[in-house]
Amino acid sequence: MGKFILLAVACCLSACQGQEPKAAFGTVEREVLLVSTAVDGLITEVTVKKGDQVSAGQLLLQQETTEQQLLLTQVQAELAAAQAKLELMQLGSRTEQRELAKANLARAEAKLLDAQLTQQRQAGLLTQQLNSQAAVQQADAALAIALAEQRAAQQQLAETLAGNRQQDIAQASWQVAQLQARVEQLQWQLQQSSTYAGRDGIIDDVLRYRGERVQPGTTLMTLAVSDTAYARVYLPASAIAHWQVGQQLSVWLQGRETAVNGTVRYISTEAAFTPHFALHQHERSRLVYLTEISLADNKDLISGTPVRIELP
Repeated sequence: MGKFILLAVACCLSACQGQEPKAAFGTVEREVLLVSTAVDGLITEVTVKKGDQVSAGQLLLQQETTEQQLLLTQVQAELAAAQAKLELMQLGSRTEQRELAKANLARAEAKLLDAQLTQQRQAGLLTQQLNSQAAVQQADAALAIALAEQRAAQQQLAETLAGNRQQDIAQASWQVAQLQARVEQLQWQLQQSSTYAGRDGIIDDVLRYRGERVQPGTTLMTLAVSDTAYARVYLPASAIAHWQVGQQLSVWLQGRETAVNGTVRYISTEAAFTPHFALHQHERSRLVYLTEISLADNKDLISGTPVRIELP
Protein backbone atom coordinates (compact mmCIF):
# COMPACT_ATOMS: atom_id res chain seq x y z
CA MET A 1 0.00 0.00 0.00
CA GLY A 2 2.81 2.39 0.93
CA LYS A 3 4.62 1.68 -2.33
CA PHE A 4 1.45 2.47 -4.26
CA ILE A 5 1.10 5.87 -2.52
CA LEU A 6 4.74 6.80 -3.25
CA LEU A 7 4.27 5.85 -6.90
CA ALA A 8 1.12 7.97 -7.18
CA VAL A 9 2.87 11.01 -5.65
CA ALA A 10 5.79 10.60 -8.05
CA CYS A 11 3.38 10.45 -10.99
CA CYS A 12 1.65 13.63 -9.80
CA LEU A 13 4.92 15.48 -9.43
CA SER A 14 5.98 14.35 -12.88
CA ALA A 15 2.67 15.51 -14.32
CA CYS A 16 3.04 18.90 -12.61
CA GLN A 17 6.53 19.38 -14.03
CA GLY A 18 5.24 18.44 -17.46
CA GLN A 19 2.49 21.05 -17.17
CA GLU A 20 4.93 23.85 -16.19
CA PRO A 21 4.70 26.61 -18.85
CA LYS A 22 7.77 27.05 -21.01
CA ALA A 23 9.64 30.28 -20.45
CA ALA A 24 12.86 32.10 -21.26
CA PHE A 25 14.83 33.68 -18.45
CA GLY A 26 17.32 36.50 -18.12
CA THR A 27 18.04 39.79 -16.34
CA VAL A 28 17.43 43.51 -16.64
CA GLU A 29 20.42 45.32 -18.20
CA ARG A 30 21.25 48.88 -19.20
CA GLU A 31 23.43 50.43 -21.84
CA VAL A 32 26.69 51.57 -20.26
CA LEU A 33 28.53 54.67 -21.47
CA LEU A 34 32.27 55.17 -21.03
CA VAL A 35 32.96 58.62 -19.57
CA SER A 36 36.41 59.79 -20.68
CA THR A 37 38.52 62.94 -20.49
CA ALA A 38 39.46 65.12 -23.47
CA VAL A 39 42.57 66.81 -22.04
CA ASP A 40 45.67 65.99 -20.05
CA GLY A 41 45.63 67.05 -16.43
CA LEU A 42 45.59 66.30 -12.72
CA ILE A 43 42.25 65.29 -11.20
CA THR A 44 41.35 67.76 -8.43
CA GLU A 45 37.83 66.59 -7.61
CA VAL A 46 35.52 63.63 -8.20
CA THR A 47 31.98 64.67 -7.32
CA VAL A 48 30.25 61.26 -7.57
CA LYS A 49 30.69 57.73 -6.33
CA LYS A 50 29.59 54.32 -7.54
CA GLY A 51 25.80 53.92 -7.43
CA ASP A 52 24.98 57.65 -7.49
CA GLN A 53 22.01 58.78 -9.58
CA VAL A 54 23.09 61.65 -11.88
CA SER A 55 21.33 63.97 -14.31
CA ALA A 56 22.47 65.11 -17.76
CA GLY A 57 24.77 68.12 -17.39
CA GLN A 58 25.82 67.31 -13.82
CA LEU A 59 29.52 67.79 -13.00
CA LEU A 60 31.23 64.44 -12.48
CA LEU A 61 34.93 65.25 -12.36
CA GLN A 62 37.20 68.32 -12.36
CA GLN A 63 40.82 68.61 -13.53
CA GLU A 64 43.48 71.22 -12.68
CA THR A 65 42.96 74.52 -14.56
CA THR A 66 45.39 77.01 -12.92
CA GLU A 67 47.87 77.06 -15.80
CA GLN A 68 45.13 77.41 -18.42
CA GLN A 69 43.49 80.23 -16.45
CA LEU A 70 46.74 82.21 -16.27
CA LEU A 71 47.41 81.74 -19.96
CA LEU A 72 43.85 82.76 -20.82
CA THR A 73 44.19 85.96 -18.75
CA GLN A 74 47.41 86.84 -20.57
CA VAL A 75 45.94 86.30 -24.03
CA GLN A 76 42.80 88.25 -23.12
CA ALA A 77 45.01 91.21 -22.13
CA GLU A 78 46.88 90.98 -25.45
CA LEU A 79 43.54 90.90 -27.27
CA ALA A 80 42.30 94.02 -25.46
CA ALA A 81 45.48 95.91 -26.44
CA ALA A 82 45.20 94.79 -30.07
CA GLN A 83 41.54 95.82 -30.24
CA ALA A 84 42.35 99.28 -28.83
CA LYS A 85 45.14 99.72 -31.38
CA LEU A 86 42.86 98.70 -34.24
CA GLU A 87 40.14 101.10 -33.08
CA LEU A 88 42.61 103.99 -33.05
CA MET A 89 43.83 103.10 -36.52
CA GLN A 90 40.28 102.95 -37.86
CA LEU A 91 39.36 106.30 -36.31
CA GLY A 92 42.45 108.01 -37.76
CA SER A 93 44.28 111.02 -36.31
CA ARG A 94 42.52 113.41 -33.97
CA THR A 95 42.33 117.22 -34.41
CA GLU A 96 44.89 117.68 -31.65
CA GLN A 97 47.36 115.42 -33.47
CA ARG A 98 46.91 117.32 -36.72
CA GLU A 99 47.39 120.69 -35.00
CA LEU A 100 50.49 119.38 -33.23
CA ALA A 101 51.96 118.19 -36.54
CA LYS A 102 51.32 121.62 -38.09
CA ALA A 103 52.97 123.38 -35.13
CA ASN A 104 56.00 121.07 -35.40
CA LEU A 105 56.33 121.95 -39.09
CA ALA A 106 56.06 125.69 -38.39
CA ARG A 107 58.75 125.43 -35.74
CA ALA A 108 61.00 123.46 -38.09
CA GLU A 109 60.53 126.02 -40.86
CA ALA A 110 61.35 128.88 -38.50
CA LYS A 111 64.47 127.06 -37.39
CA LEU A 112 65.42 126.48 -41.02
CA LEU A 113 65.00 130.18 -41.84
CA ASP A 114 67.18 131.14 -38.90
CA ALA A 115 69.83 128.65 -39.98
CA GLN A 116 69.80 130.02 -43.52
CA LEU A 117 70.28 133.60 -42.28
CA THR A 118 73.08 132.51 -39.94
CA GLN A 119 74.86 130.64 -42.72
CA GLN A 120 74.59 133.65 -45.05
CA ARG A 121 75.93 135.98 -42.36
CA GLN A 122 78.86 133.72 -41.54
CA ALA A 123 79.70 133.35 -45.24
CA GLY A 124 79.70 137.16 -45.64
CA LEU A 125 81.96 137.64 -42.64
CA LEU A 126 84.36 135.07 -44.05
CA THR A 127 84.55 137.04 -47.30
CA GLN A 128 85.48 140.11 -45.25
CA GLN A 129 87.96 137.95 -43.32
CA LEU A 130 86.15 138.75 -40.07
CA ASN A 131 85.72 135.13 -39.01
CA SER A 132 87.17 131.66 -39.61
CA GLN A 133 86.37 128.87 -42.03
CA ALA A 134 85.33 126.74 -39.04
CA ALA A 135 82.54 129.14 -38.18
CA VAL A 136 81.18 128.89 -41.70
CA GLN A 137 81.35 125.09 -41.60
CA GLN A 138 79.45 125.06 -38.31
CA ALA A 139 76.77 127.29 -39.85
CA ASP A 140 76.53 124.95 -42.85
CA ALA A 141 76.03 121.96 -40.54
CA ALA A 142 73.31 123.73 -38.57
CA LEU A 143 71.57 124.60 -41.84
CA ALA A 144 71.66 120.96 -42.98
CA ILE A 145 70.18 119.80 -39.68
CA ALA A 146 67.43 122.40 -39.83
CA LEU A 147 66.59 121.38 -43.39
CA ALA A 148 66.32 117.68 -42.38
CA GLU A 149 64.05 118.52 -39.44
CA GLN A 150 61.84 120.62 -41.71
CA ARG A 151 61.47 117.73 -44.18
CA ALA A 152 60.69 115.30 -41.32
CA ALA A 153 58.00 117.62 -39.98
CA GLN A 154 56.48 117.86 -43.44
CA GLN A 155 56.37 114.05 -43.71
CA GLN A 156 54.82 113.71 -40.26
CA LEU A 157 52.10 116.22 -41.13
CA ALA A 158 51.38 114.44 -44.42
CA GLU A 159 51.02 111.06 -42.64
CA THR A 160 48.78 112.60 -39.97
CA LEU A 161 46.49 114.15 -42.54
CA ALA A 162 46.42 111.00 -44.70
CA GLY A 163 45.62 108.64 -41.80
CA ASN A 164 46.62 104.95 -41.55
CA ARG A 165 47.18 102.81 -44.60
CA GLN A 166 44.64 100.11 -45.38
CA GLN A 167 47.41 97.50 -45.27
CA ASP A 168 48.29 98.48 -41.70
CA ILE A 169 44.61 98.37 -40.66
CA ALA A 170 44.20 94.95 -42.29
CA GLN A 171 47.26 93.63 -40.45
CA ALA A 172 45.93 94.94 -37.14
CA SER A 173 42.54 93.32 -37.86
CA TRP A 174 44.23 89.98 -38.56
CA GLN A 175 46.11 90.18 -35.27
CA VAL A 176 42.85 90.81 -33.40
CA ALA A 177 41.19 87.84 -35.14
CA GLN A 178 44.14 85.60 -34.30
CA LEU A 179 44.03 86.53 -30.62
CA GLN A 180 40.24 86.03 -30.52
CA ALA A 181 40.67 82.52 -31.89
CA ARG A 182 43.34 81.82 -29.30
CA VAL A 183 41.03 83.01 -26.50
CA GLU A 184 38.23 80.74 -27.76
CA GLN A 185 40.63 77.80 -27.92
CA LEU A 186 41.77 78.34 -24.33
CA GLN A 187 38.18 78.72 -23.15
CA TRP A 188 37.29 75.44 -24.86
CA GLN A 189 40.25 73.73 -23.17
CA LEU A 190 39.05 75.02 -19.80
CA GLN A 191 35.61 73.60 -20.47
CA GLN A 192 37.12 70.23 -21.36
CA SER A 193 38.80 70.13 -17.93
CA SER A 194 35.32 69.69 -16.45
CA THR A 195 33.59 66.39 -17.19
CA TYR A 196 29.78 66.35 -17.15
CA ALA A 197 27.17 63.61 -17.43
CA GLY A 198 25.91 63.33 -20.98
CA ARG A 199 22.65 61.62 -20.00
CA ASP A 200 20.59 60.71 -16.95
CA GLY A 201 21.81 57.53 -15.32
CA ILE A 202 23.55 55.72 -12.49
CA ILE A 203 27.31 55.69 -11.93
CA ASP A 204 28.19 52.08 -12.67
CA ASP A 205 31.83 52.37 -11.61
CA VAL A 206 34.49 55.01 -10.84
CA LEU A 207 37.91 54.18 -12.30
CA ARG A 208 40.00 57.31 -11.57
CA TYR A 209 40.32 59.34 -8.40
CA ARG A 210 41.55 62.67 -7.04
CA GLY A 211 45.31 63.16 -7.36
CA GLU A 212 45.74 61.01 -10.48
CA ARG A 213 47.06 62.53 -13.70
CA VAL A 214 45.20 61.29 -16.77
CA GLN A 215 45.83 61.49 -20.50
CA PRO A 216 43.27 62.46 -23.18
CA GLY A 217 40.91 59.56 -23.87
CA THR A 218 41.35 57.95 -20.44
CA THR A 219 38.14 56.32 -19.19
CA LEU A 220 37.20 57.99 -15.91
CA MET A 221 34.00 56.12 -15.01
CA THR A 222 31.11 54.17 -16.51
CA LEU A 223 27.50 55.40 -16.60
CA ALA A 224 24.47 53.11 -16.85
CA VAL A 225 21.89 55.13 -18.80
CA SER A 226 18.52 55.36 -17.01
CA ASP A 227 16.18 55.20 -20.00
CA THR A 228 17.87 52.31 -21.80
CA ALA A 229 16.84 49.37 -19.61
CA TYR A 230 16.21 46.17 -21.54
CA ALA A 231 15.74 42.51 -20.79
CA ARG A 232 18.54 40.18 -21.87
CA VAL A 233 17.06 36.69 -22.14
CA TYR A 234 18.13 33.41 -23.66
CA LEU A 235 15.68 32.05 -26.21
CA PRO A 236 15.63 28.29 -26.78
CA ALA A 237 16.07 27.11 -30.36
CA SER A 238 12.59 25.61 -30.35
CA ALA A 239 11.04 29.10 -29.98
CA ILE A 240 13.05 30.92 -32.68
CA ALA A 241 10.33 30.51 -35.29
CA HIS A 242 7.79 32.30 -33.08
CA TRP A 243 9.90 35.40 -32.39
CA GLN A 244 10.97 38.34 -34.54
CA VAL A 245 12.43 41.83 -34.10
CA GLY A 246 9.70 44.39 -33.36
CA GLN A 247 7.40 41.84 -31.70
CA GLN A 248 5.43 43.10 -28.67
CA LEU A 249 5.27 40.91 -25.55
CA SER A 250 4.98 40.91 -21.77
CA VAL A 251 8.03 40.66 -19.52
CA TRP A 252 7.65 39.42 -15.95
CA LEU A 253 10.08 40.84 -13.39
CA GLN A 254 10.87 39.15 -10.11
CA GLY A 255 9.10 40.95 -7.26
CA ARG A 256 6.41 42.51 -9.46
CA GLU A 257 2.86 41.28 -9.75
CA THR A 258 2.22 42.85 -13.16
CA ALA A 259 4.15 42.43 -16.38
CA VAL A 260 6.07 45.17 -18.20
CA ASN A 261 5.50 45.80 -21.89
CA GLY A 262 8.47 44.93 -24.06
CA THR A 263 9.58 45.01 -27.69
CA VAL A 264 12.07 42.58 -29.20
CA ARG A 265 15.00 44.63 -30.56
CA TYR A 266 17.64 41.98 -31.23
CA ILE A 267 17.89 38.20 -31.71
CA SER A 268 21.34 36.69 -32.07
CA THR A 269 21.92 34.52 -35.15
CA GLU A 270 24.49 32.40 -33.31
CA ALA A 271 23.73 30.00 -30.52
CA ALA A 272 25.28 30.61 -27.10
CA PHE A 273 26.10 28.34 -24.23
CA THR A 274 23.13 27.92 -21.95
CA PRO A 275 23.62 29.83 -18.65
CA HIS A 276 22.63 27.92 -15.55
CA PHE A 277 19.63 30.18 -14.86
CA ALA A 278 18.29 30.37 -18.40
CA LEU A 279 16.03 27.31 -18.61
CA HIS A 280 14.30 24.68 -16.53
CA GLN A 281 16.50 21.87 -15.39
CA HIS A 282 15.21 19.40 -17.98
CA GLU A 283 15.86 21.94 -20.77
CA ARG A 284 19.30 23.25 -19.76
CA SER A 285 21.17 21.05 -22.16
CA ARG A 286 19.65 22.75 -25.21
CA LEU A 287 21.18 25.60 -27.18
CA VAL A 288 19.82 29.11 -26.65
CA TYR A 289 20.04 32.42 -28.52
CA LEU A 290 20.73 35.75 -26.84
CA THR A 291 17.73 38.07 -27.24
CA GLU A 292 17.31 41.70 -26.16
CA ILE A 293 13.91 43.20 -25.36
CA SER A 294 13.37 46.93 -24.85
CA LEU A 295 11.27 47.67 -21.76
CA ALA A 296 8.66 50.43 -21.42
CA ASP A 297 8.67 52.74 -18.34
CA ASN A 298 12.16 51.54 -17.53
CA LYS A 299 13.71 54.35 -15.45
CA ASP A 300 12.85 52.72 -12.11
CA LEU A 301 13.92 49.22 -13.07
CA ILE A 302 16.94 47.84 -11.21
CA SER A 303 19.76 46.35 -13.27
CA GLY A 304 20.26 42.66 -12.56
CA THR A 305 16.62 41.97 -11.72
CA PRO A 306 15.66 38.46 -12.95
CA VAL A 307 13.04 38.41 -15.74
CA ARG A 308 10.89 35.74 -17.35
CA ILE A 309 9.29 35.55 -20.78
CA GLU A 310 6.55 33.03 -21.41
CA LEU A 311 7.07 31.09 -24.63
CA PRO A 312 4.33 29.89 -27.02
